[in-house]
Amino acid sequence: MSLLRNFSVVSGTTLLSRLLGLVRDILFFSILGTSVIGEAFLLAFTLPNLFRRMLGEGTLSSAFIPVFSNSQKSNDSITQWALLNQVLSRLFLFLGILSIMVGIFSLFAYQNNFFERPKWHVANFFNGITFFYVIFICASAILVGALNVKKSFWAGALSPVILNCSMIITLFVAGFLYNLNFKTCALFLSVSVVVAGILQFLLPWYELKRRFHWKWRFTLGNSKELSEVGSLFWVGVFGAAIAQLNILVSRLLAFQLEDQGSVSYLYISARLIELPLGIFAIALSTILFPRLSKSIGDRNMKEYKSSFYSGLRIILMLSIPSSIGLFLVGDLVIKLLFEWKEFGGENVYMAGHILGVVAWSVPFYALSTFIVKSFHSQKNMTIPLKAALVSFIINLLASILLMQHFGVVGLAWANLLAAFFQLFYLCLKNNELSVYSFLSNTQLCGLKILFASLSMYSIVAWSKSLTQLGESKLHIFGQLTSIVLIGVISYLLILSLLKFPLMDGKPLLFRINRK
Repeated sequence: MSLLRNFSVVSGTTLLSRLLGLVRDILFFSILGTSVIGEAFLLAFTLPNLFRRMLGEGTLSSAFIPVFSNSQKSNDSITQWALLNQVLSRLFLFLGILSIMVGIFSLFAYQNNFFERPKWHVANFFNGITFFYVIFICASAILVGALNVKKSFWAGALSPVILNCSMIITLFVAGFLYNLNFKTCALFLSVSVVVAGILQFLLPWYELKRRFHWKWRFTLGNSKELSEVGSLFWVGVFGAAIAQLNILVSRLLAFQLEDQGSVSYLYISARLIELPLGIFAIALSTILFPRLSKSIGDRNMKEYKSSFYSGLRIILMLSIPSSIGLFLVGDLVIKLLFEWKEFGGENVYMAGHILGVVAWSVPFYALSTFIVKSFHSQKNMTIPLKAALVSFIINLLASILLMQHFGVVGLAWANLLAAFFQLFYLCLKNNELSVYSFLSNTQLCGLKILFASLSMYSIVAWSKSLTQLGESKLHIFGQLTSIVLIGVISYLLILSLLKFPLMDGKPLLFRINRK
């Protein structure tokens, strides 16, 4: 299967997942709004997600894939799967014990009223349930990593769809059909997260057994490959932990603000920028990471550089116009999607204002995601660790300073600054990146992308002023659809005329003509 075909599979499935995620969030905010219960659930759900990104989809996966890829050179079936069984066994043991401890603490703290403030008290209760999600989603991520090495991507891409469907069904039944109170809705939602985690784990498990005849064996034995994964993991885990702490710090600081809804506004903005990030940056990183790792293992630097520049070029081409689009029409998106029942008026205005700031971070996060993976493919975890530390320090200092004067808007600006300086540091430390690589027509083609993006900005801004049809949902949908179509067509047309190259160096116009 070609690179572009793999990208289509992963990005298409990711798009489905992100759209379902938007449906989930629309239901969530229409039912719970910016209530104490709603924000308590969001904070509780943040913790298992941090572990998921740090362990499952983050550092452990990045440490596991290059070593597992090399282990596949053996013709012995038992040797090929030994590393997967060793890692999975330790993951089950560690996360199982940790989840039980967290659950016991949360129950004890809830019954004895450790937290005086109501929203902290309720968040602790929900966390005692949702934290069990980490066992299954982290184990699932390792299984998905093994499938990716085997060039099977659909199970991993489909996994988030399961979570979104589980939460959507729960919200619809509890919130709309039975109109249960806020706390009961959030309680059922917490349980649905754990149920989804189990299903997300079973999907890649079944796929590995069906297609590749993997046999699960619980083992705590050691091996040279396991030691290599461990050495990479313990360096990288600090970088991943710091990166995830950025998210937690922002939400904890927002939780402290007197203005109700601060956590919700940051959450909505994060969800909307995750749409282009997931479809483009994460999808490309998922596909190219095994290829980059294999090129490094085979010492084929020509293939490595080709994949590296192709990935960055496509991400740059897609992330900049996405950022512009969210900045210019983000207010329309929020009105169309989230202005229902409990979420409206001032909520819509504030969420749009925050999104207008956070939108500009899309290229920074997208490029950083791919560059970090390129370092991981070289088994270099130190530079991503330092970049994450730079980002964390900038975010913490800027957040404390700016939130005093600008509240949640200050937190949004702090996130943007942190994302910029993280990317800046990664670029400085990457030997393949320079001013020349940005300008070169055979590497990143930065000038072509910049010219097309600025042209699109002018066209979209002009289109928005001319297409104001009304304030109804139908009118907003019509306006948004027309603006997006005009923006996409004009951007691709300009890039085609500039002969922008895609993955194989062929101009974009060449591919369009072939279709």
